Amino acid sequence: MTRLFRPFATLLFALAAIAATGHAAHAQLTPQQKQEIHQHYDRATRAYDLGKYPEAIDEYQKVYEIDGDPVMLYNIAQAYRLNEQPQDAIHFYRRYLQRAPEARNRDDVERKITAQEKVIEDKRKAAAAVQPPPPAPPVVKAPPKPVTPPPPVEPVTPPPPVVTAPVAPPPEPPSTTRRIIGWSMIGAGVAADVVAIIEGIRAKNRGDQLTQMSTSGTTPPFNPNIQSEGKTANIIAIVCGIAGTAVAVAGAVVLITNGSSSSSSSDTPPESGSTVSFTPWLGPGLAGGGVGLRF
Repeated sequence: MTRLFRPFATLLFALAAIAATGHAAHAQLTPQQKQEIHQHYDRATRAYDLGKYPEAIDEYQKVYEIDGDPVMLYNIAQAYRLNEQPQDAIHFYRRYLQRAPEARNRDDVERKITAQEKVIEDKRKAAAAVQPPPPAPPVVKAPPKPVTPPPPVEPVTPPPPVVTAPVAPPPEPPSTTRRIIGWSMIGAGVAADVVAIIEGIRAKNRGDQLTQMSTSGTTPPFNPNIQSEGKTANIIAIVCGIAGTAVAVAGAVVLITNGSSSSSSSDTPPESGSTVSFTPWLGPGLAGGGVGLRF
């Protein structure tokens, strides 16, 4: 009710002020100007009632431009106050009092001016309270100290390379095949020697029989069969002894030289003068002799 009553009170006050100042100035307006004033004033009143204070301010200003009524200054100040523009409201309140120093509502206008000044002061304090503190002065950093380069490092001469004598590879293990062959040859040689010993004993026995027969008078002094058997046994003994000894020695040589023949042939020349010779001999104790081995 109060807000709706304000335009009517303002209108009544304006009309009273116009009547008080005299009808002479108003009578000088043309009918067209009076029509414009009426139209602008109606528009301002409707905008004021709807809370469109910037439009009401514009229409009040147009009315004031036509007839110069000070009441329009008051209405403009009121619209600024309700639109929360206290600085402009104070300005037009004071202009109104200047143009109408004998106004009946002077005390009320001065109270409104004081209230608007307080609004401005409260806004200033609130803004100061939320205003962030001033930035700290920039910190001036000291210039960086010059970096002294490290002293040059003298090149280190590497030690001379150590020349090591080549290490001879370990001797190769004996070949399995050569070992088999060597032991086989030794076995065959030993077997042949055993046969030679047996045949030698047999030849000796035949010789002893012939000797006994020649010394005794009961038997014939000569038996060709016994002599033939003795010669055959003697020949077998000689041949087996020579062959068996040769084969056994050859097998031993194969075992001894196994695994080192390749290295010895490439590194050192073969030794000369190492020969094996076999000399059969006949002993007086055997009919037909025996066999001997000599290196």
